Amino acid sequence: MRRPFILPWLALLACSPSIKPDASSGTPPGNDPTPDAALWGDDAGDTQDGDDAANPWDTGAATLPEDAAAPIPVGSDASPAPVDAGSEGACTQPLGAGDLLVDELMIESVAGAGDDGEWLEVSSTAGCAVNLRGLHGECPVGSKVYTFDVSEDVWVPPGGTFIVADSEDPAVNHYLPGFVLAWAGQPGDVLRNEGGTVTLSVGQVLVVSLTWPSMKLIIGTTVELPADCPASDVDQFGVWQSATASWFPGFYGTPNAPNTDVQCP
Repeated sequence: MRRPFILPWLALLACSPSIKPDASSGTPPGNDPTPDAALWGDDAGDTQDGDDAANPWDTGAATLPEDAAAPIPVGSDASPAPVDAGSEGACTQPLGAGDLLVDELMIESVAGAGDDGEWLEVSSTAGCAVNLRGLHGECPVGSKVYTFDVSEDVWVPPGGTFIVADSEDPAVNHYLPGFVLAWAGQPGDVLRNEGGTVTLSVGQVLVVSLTWPSMKLIIGTTVELPADCPASDVDQFGVWQSATASWFPGFYGTPNAPNTDVQCP
């Protein structure tokens, strides 16, 4: 495991939306309960549900997740960040194609419309610390396009992760751990059951794009690319699995942690 890339702290600002570290650093109430019975649901709202999918989501054998390195803002009153590239240094180039990977989706945290607890996880595939400054996210939903922007330095170490959620309120996003960004306006139902596309870019450079299909989902459970699957399988949704680890009572997934609770088929 690479050692986390340690840098001083900086207050994080945003362009249009309010983008800042997750406020839910406290310990969430309660302990993990006995897993609830699987509930199959669909996304109620202004579009049709995803009942036409026939892709099963195998759970595989569970293993204990490891701690993932979190993004680290850089303090304006601190010494400059290192500029040497490599596993222990900052990347000398801005984010480029393939430097980020969308590897986990919470598409239906609760049943029905008004789902404000949806989120996606993004991991770094670069061998050096990447700066999220200038990162722009988009997710079209019908005639709307939900967006977020990062306007200040936020460094993600090699293998580090961050979350893009519908809400940064811990009581709404079910106490997501680690670093959380929010879509502008903090809307609900951004990730649709019937399928959709999320893109992350810097300027004219497309860093990553993921299109997911219509699928059956277990309410309150993410679908994730197993950690032991190659990153090149990210578009092969037959290998994605329903999460088995719980980070909050009644909710299953590995936000800001490796997807080691499931195995690659």
